[in-house]
Amino acid sequence: MSSTPKGLIIIKHEFFQPITNEDCIAALPEAWKNLDRQFISVAPAVLRLENLYDTDQVQIAMNQRKFFLDSVEPKLRSAAGHKVLYFGLAPIPLAIDLGYQFHNFRDIEVFQLHHVEKTWYQTSQHMATDTFDLQVNGELNPKQKGITEVMLRLSISHRVKSPDTHGVIENAAEIDIELSQPNEDSLDNKEKLNEIAETFKNVLDNVSDNESMIPVIHLFASVPTGLAFLAGTKISPNIHPLIQTYQYDATKEPRYTKSVLIKGEARSEVKWTDEELVEGMRLRQLAADQLNTDIKDFLKKNKSDSRGRAWYLGLIPELDDKLMADKFWTNLPPISETTLKDDEIDLHSDAITDGFTWKNNRWYLNNGFFVSLGKRLGEDTKLQKAYRSFLFHEGLHYYRHKLTSSTVNNIGSFPKVLETADYQADVYGLLNDYGFSAKANLVVSPVKQFFLDSIDVATETMWAFDDNGVNLEEIQIRRVNRYLMWYWQYVMIEKFGTDLNEIVKVLEDKPVIEINGLKTKELNNRFYFDLNSKNSPHLEIAIFKNNEVYRHGSASNLPIESLVEGFKKMNGDLIKEVLRGFRDA
Repeated sequence: MSSTPKGLIIIKHEFFQPITNEDCIAALPEAWKNLDRQFISVAPAVLRLENLYDTDQVQIAMNQRKFFLDSVEPKLRSAAGHKVLYFGLAPIPLAIDLGYQFHNFRDIEVFQLHHVEKTWYQTSQHMATDTFDLQVNGELNPKQKGITEVMLRLSISHRVKSPDTHGVIENAAEIDIELSQPNEDSLDNKEKLNEIAETFKNVLDNVSDNESMIPVIHLFASVPTGLAFLAGTKISPNIHPLIQTYQYDATKEPRYTKSVLIKGEARSEVKWTDEELVEGMRLRQLAADQLNTDIKDFLKKNKSDSRGRAWYLGLIPELDDKLMADKFWTNLPPISETTLKDDEIDLHSDAITDGFTWKNNRWYLNNGFFVSLGKRLGEDTKLQKAYRSFLFHEGLHYYRHKLTSSTVNNIGSFPKVLETADYQADVYGLLNDYGFSAKANLVVSPVKQFFLDSIDVATETMWAFDDNGVNLEEIQIRRVNRYLMWYWQYVMIEKFGTDLNEIVKVLEDKPVIEINGLKTKELNNRFYFDLNSKNSPHLEIAIFKNNEVYRHGSASNLPIESLVEGFKKMNGDLIKEVLRGFRDA
């Protein structure tokens, strides 16, 4: 045991069951039991082992990281000379991720819970295996080029079977760190624990040195929780690639599903610079000011303009009365009846699950929404247009569609329902913004260009919820379909939108358009496309229009691979170019 520290900071990573202070103290060496100590419980959620495969560990990691920054790191920095002790009962991806948060802190000791003795230990007298034989197989030649994928299997508690990983990642270089006799209690002292953690670091160093410039290591780990945490502390923020972790379930197919992306989780914490955060606060205030002044002034005018007539005629009185005649469109309220007239934008929101929420007439929006949208649109006039369309769209959801906090939970499990409601709200937002712009004497002519610009702003607003500074690897299928619908409407208005009536004629007809050939996966009843893998040699696109089905495979004039690349890069221009070819085919 190392020399006596000044004090102890004891981290209890307790997802599966509580870890008592008394149990932690009982495991300490006698010389440490009377030291100054602080206990910190890290438990953003209560989890069950049998549900881990379908649990959104990404969101939990986001909360865990925020807790570390707000509550753990300040204590670590103010407690010089204190040793960090880790006691963990947590999913492996979350243990690795928490360990990574400690990469700047080196005075750390790990305690493990023995599976037989049910006590916490650093050294156990219970020998679970005859030998400790650690092997590394498949390390890369630093000069080898052309490697695009690397999978690292870590077999310490149980054997990670290569066929199970092949079903997740194809054509990857394979590295194994493994014990000849894996066992849940194979690490009976901290020297063995540290040896494996150092070996893990050395393998990461080896991959980093490879001339292929590998961006991500796919990590499949069957390890004790303490080792997972310690391995996370060895990951360098500047040297090592991103680490994609996976959750295992023997009853599922595939047996591994993507979990937390260490260092660069696209759906969790993004490290905005101080300048970006200041700009985000300015843009949040810009949105709040527009709602409180311009939008609420428009709502007062809309109330009188819409009296005794359909909502869309309150916006566009000259519209052909044969248009928008279906109940799908007529049975909607004017925007003046929604809650927006009484709403406010919260100026202090931080990390919000799914990007935003509405409660008690207050909009709570994620910092990332304002920063990302600001980067994508740039100009304040475009941003104001985006905020208007967003609020008009969501205002209909909350008021007419009844997507309140009690009904919105897991609404993504109903993709067709949400697709239809979203399209209706999108059109509602576009037409209300046209009415707003006309009333405010903003430029609405030529009308075709107004709606093309509006669709560009609307789709950029959608991308702002997906864009966290890295290319997409996967995306919900319903979101793909929503983007396809709106880029299709763009190219249709581009060609056929000769006047306002023709444009509304395009908008009132919800398109049905899909692509096929990408691998899919299901998580929490939500279905995703893997943008890097196909389940068919050929990609196809199909649309139902004019009561006919049109279907095309990829060709030189219709490169669907470019469309997929557009989704990876969140680049609408690439997607529109492919759809123009489909439109004209």
